Amino acid sequence: MALWWNRWVAFRTEGGSRAEEIDRLQAHFKSNGLKSKITLEGSSLKRIHVRSKDEDRAKELAASFDAEHSKL
Repeated sequence: MALWWNRWVAFRTEGGSRAEEIDRLQAHFKSNGLKSKITLEGSSLKRIHVRSKDEDRAKELAASFDAEHSKL
């Protein structure tokens, strides 16, 4: 459970050649009306954060995103 002052939770982290997936996931979230933000960790890790109250919706959207991109 998130504390009241911690509005954002880390949702997914990718590094190396998969770091670009974070940008695509953020675009998918945005097109479905979900707010997110990206932070950089070190030189090659990207982390996407969602609001704590939207975490369940983010899981649903991420599952559909993963299913769509696994077909490619």
